[in-house]
Amino acid sequence: MLQKINTIDHWVTEIISDDPVRPEIPIEFRINEAAEMYALWDNKQLLGVTCVSFTQGIPDSVDEMIESSSLNPDTVVFYTIWSYVKGAGRELLNKAVDQILFDNKLIKNVVTLSPKSEMAEKFHIRNGAWKFRENQDTINYAYQLQ
Repeated sequence: MLQKINTIDHWVTEIISDDPVRPEIPIEFRINEAAEMYALWDNKQLLGVTCVSFTQGIPDSVDEMIESSSLNPDTVVFYTIWSYVKGAGRELLNKAVDQILFDNKLIKNVVTLSPKSEMAEKFHIRNGAWKFRENQDTINYAYQLQ
C-alpha cells in the first residue's frame, strides 16, 4: 500500500535518518506545499520511502531544486529513494509516479536528481528511465509519462 506522508511527526523524523542519498535535507523541505514523501507498506512492514519536490523546470542541483520549488509545478523531482526490502524501490517508484500524475494533471516531467553513481544509474535505467542530463554533481534521469 502506498502512503503519502504529509505530516511531520516522530516516526517520519526517524526514517529520514535512514536516507542514504540526501540525509542533510531537512524535514521541512521534504514535507510542505511543494514537496511530499511516499512510503510503501506491506501489512505493517515499511518497505521503502521516497521524497519528491514539485518544481518549475528540471533542476540540475539540490540548490536549484529548492529555489525552483513551486505550487504550480510542471515537474516532479524524485531526489531520494531507499528501501528496507530488496526490490521494493521499483514498486515504490512506479506507484508514487502513478499517484502523483493522477493528483497533478499539469505535470509534464518526471525526473530524478540522482547522485553520480553506478547504483543510481543501474536502478533508473533498469526501471525504464533514460539519462536526460548530466550535471556537475548530479544526473537527471527522465521517466516517460504514463
